[in-house]
Amino acid sequence: MDVTSQWISADISISEQYREIAMDFALALGGLAIVEKEEVFQVSYPLDNDVQLILNELTLFIKDLDQRASIGHDIVDQENWNKNWQAFFKPTQITDQLIVLPEWEAVETFPHKVKTRIRPAMAFGTGTHETTQLCLQMLAACITGGERVIDIGTGSGILGITALHLGATEVDALENDPFTKDNIQDNLALNGIHSGFNLQITENPVLNTPYDLLVVNIIRARLFPILPKYFQAVRFGGKVIVSGLLAIEDEETRALLAASPWKIIKQFTKNEWIAYLCEVK
Repeated sequence: MDVTSQWISADISISEQYREIAMDFALALGGLAIVEKEEVFQVSYPLDNDVQLILNELTLFIKDLDQRASIGHDIVDQENWNKNWQAFFKPTQITDQLIVLPEWEAVETFPHKVKTRIRPAMAFGTGTHETTQLCLQMLAACITGGERVIDIGTGSGILGITALHLGATEVDALENDPFTKDNIQDNLALNGIHSGFNLQITENPVLNTPYDLLVVNIIRARLFPILPKYFQAVRFGGKVIVSGLLAIEDEETRALLAASPWKIIKQFTKNEWIAYLCEVK
């Protein structure tokens, strides 16, 4: 059976004070639209080789938040997820000039100069998640035209695609999950991008350094082990955007960045999430 034809649906019961941060984390792990019920919230993940690792990580996280929390899960058949997403994924304005649109919206009805279109497949790459919004805001501020960008953990391709829309000339988009490939290709086609987006799906990417700008939006457990590999990837004076982190992880993230040539020049927060703009000095 095709591994993408079934889904794992997780029901999570957690104290009200922790529910919001637990939902954010569940989405950050690649969950689809969350359904809130009276006593639990429900999030679904594609049934693939990574789903058990995701469930383990989610369970550890919610238990750390609330020892009385519980999680249960069932396998469910493929549903019409696009239909479900239409109730969840709405146009997301990032700046006065930049908006992220689901594919079913009529582009011509929006006045924004930059319109990134996305076919929903994972919440972390639709523009609805706080960390993605923070990255997009920083990209809009940093890209002036002609930049070479490296996008680590490209997911849906949303950050690399938007970088090209904003004026970057080339994006090296790195990903290690082969299940993202079809969605990335769909999104490139939706945005009319036929060149400049160089996708590598591999655990050992080939870097074409130096880059002018690096952007990474990955949760801590996956970010910390790989980030030092890229400390020398950006030219002197270049910019680095680091996101995907919870505000409670600020201290340890700063410790990691202190060991790099990247100096934090600005910090951004949105709800429980945090992001950093760095410069190579």
